[in-house]
Amino acid sequence: MGRTMQIKLLGVRGTLPVHGPEFSCFGGATSCVMVRAGGETIILDAGTGLSGRAWERFFPEKHVSLLISHAHVDHLMGFPVFPPLFDPTVTCDVYLKTREGRSARAQLETLMAPPLWPVTTSSMGAALTFHDVPPLFQVGPVAVETMESRHPGGSTIYKLSLDGVSVVYATDFEPESGAPGDILDFCDFARGCTLLLLDAQYTQEEYAHTRGFGHSTIPRSLALARACGAGQTIFIHHDPKRTDAQLLNLEASVRAQSDSITFGREGKEVFL
Repeated sequence: MGRTMQIKLLGVRGTLPVHGPEFSCFGGATSCVMVRAGGETIILDAGTGLSGRAWERFFPEKHVSLLISHAHVDHLMGFPVFPPLFDPTVTCDVYLKTREGRSARAQLETLMAPPLWPVTTSSMGAALTFHDVPPLFQVGPVAVETMESRHPGGSTIYKLSLDGVSVVYATDFEPESGAPGDILDFCDFARGCTLLLLDAQYTQEEYAHTRGFGHSTIPRSLALARACGAGQTIFIHHDPKRTDAQLLNLEASVRAQSDSITFGREGKEVFL
C-alpha cells in the first residue's frame, strides 16, 4: 500500500530567519511546510523556507496551492521570491483569510508595493488566484478544514485529510491566554490526527515575559498533543535565539515524557 502524504519541513524557525553554525541542525528558515498528497502540492505558509530550491521537481503538474496562516512578515518573506511564481506556465491558488478589511491579494500587495518591493503580484508571471479562507474546502481530493487561532491579528489553523490520514498545522497559536473552551475546540479539531505540527516557541519561564505574543509554551503544547491524541507531533516555530544545543536539551526533556514528540528540523520528511 502506498503512502498517502509526504510532508517536508522547509522552515521551522519563528519570528525571523537566523543563520550560523549554532543553528545548522534545526535550521534558520522561517515557517514553510510542503505537503504532497493526492497528486497535489500544498504549501503551508510562505516564510523563507519557500525560496531558493529546485521547485520544478516538486510539482511537475505546474500547479501549487499555497495556504497561508496569516500575513505576519515571517510567514510571507518567501512569497516575493518564490521561483515558480515567475513561470508563466504555473498556476497558483493562494488562500489567506481576509483580515482588517484586506483581502488575500491586498495583504500580499501591502508587502510587495513600491518602494518596499519592485515586483507586484500582477507582474510575477504565474497565474495567481486569491481566495479567502472558508471553514471547509477541497484541494483536489484533499479535504481542508480550518479554525481560527488565538494570535494577535488572527491566524488560521489548517487540517488536511485524505484517505483516513490527516495533518494539522497549528503555528502561531497561544492556547494559554484563552478560555478553556479554546483549548477544547482545538482538541476537537485536531483529535486523532496522524501528524500534528504545533507551535511551541517558549519555555514556561520565558512565557512570563511573552504572554500575549501569540505563541505556545513547550509544556502547554506537550499537554495539547496528549489531549488530542495525535499519532505523532512535531514542535515548530522555534524561537530565533534558540541554538541547536538548547533545542536538543529541550527535545530530550520532552521525549522523556512522550516518545511521539520531536522538534522540527529543516529538511525533515515525514511519510504518512
